[in-house]
Amino acid sequence: MKNNMNRPFEVVQVGLGPMGQIIANLMLDRQNINLKGVVEIRSEFIGKNLHEILGNELGSGVNVFSDLEGLLKKENIDVVFISTSSSLKNVVPIIKQAINANCNVISICEELSYPYIKYERLFKELDELAKKYEKTIIGTGINPGYLMDLLPIVLTAPCQKVNSIKVERIMNSSKRRESFQRKIGTGLSPEEFQDKISNKEITGHVGLKESMYMIINALGLNYDEVIEFPPEPILTNKDFTTSYGVKVRKGDVCGLKSKAITYLNGKEIIILDFIAYAGEHEEYDSVVIDGVPSIHQKIIGGVHGDLGTAAMVVNLIPRVIDAKPGLLTMKDIPVPCNTENIWKD
Repeated sequence: MKNNMNRPFEVVQVGLGPMGQIIANLMLDRQNINLKGVVEIRSEFIGKNLHEILGNELGSGVNVFSDLEGLLKKENIDVVFISTSSSLKNVVPIIKQAINANCNVISICEELSYPYIKYERLFKELDELAKKYEKTIIGTGINPGYLMDLLPIVLTAPCQKVNSIKVERIMNSSKRRESFQRKIGTGLSPEEFQDKISNKEITGHVGLKESMYMIINALGLNYDEVIEFPPEPILTNKDFTTSYGVKVRKGDVCGLKSKAITYLNGKEIIILDFIAYAGEHEEYDSVVIDGVPSIHQKIIGGVHGDLGTAAMVVNLIPRVIDAKPGLLTMKDIPVPCNTENIWKD
């Protein structure tokens, strides 16, 4: 039951895939958020309520609709949250619908986390639209959005000088949702992995360049070039079965590693290493800053990607409402934090 002594934030969610369901559950559990409805294209969900879909009793009054525009006309919504695609081009029509209905937008679309370089025209178009309606658009998540960009940016604050930054994220992918395990090629042969990466049937990690340019821009760094290398498969040395029942044979792909490097005068000034594979190995998130003073932060066990992404989205709701208008990135807003005890003014 929501607290009637305070005003909750009114939210609509678009997309109820695996990650969207985790986020919806967290929104239902937050006293300061009133989830007014969910929009989904899958017919088997439309017309049901979230209690039927998620098994969460708090969702019995939250229905699933097919029409975002119609829902926004009926409700006075503060924020539309979008969890549908990693591709900015696929998300743009939904963003425009939300802004035209006078709503702020938060999305876990990786390409929205820092769209200035790859999508300059789209960025300008969305930025102008958001400013026209005095609303805010932002892309966030645990990565990109926090671990490999915002966190290293903040960690440079006590440095008098920064020579280089290396960020490493090493994960045991067997603890993640099925869609993530499939996205990194789990269970494929090495040949199938290369074919599917080349044909973009699987994407691997999306967002390394976005994270890289956010760091570069925040610190005002000079650079010669940014290179994102093709994902490399990691092969298992034993047979195992995934959490979703797929048998992986010795020599098959159990994950991948992705790398991006920024160069200046032939030197590596920023290195981003993303490594995710199924296996019994150390998990951690690490930021090493070579500077004055030098800093090494290591998060033992790493931050759980799914739980962390859900928290980033939900905790950002009050921050986005208070932010300046426009298409912003995580470096452009007040310091994010847990906001479960912050209510609408």
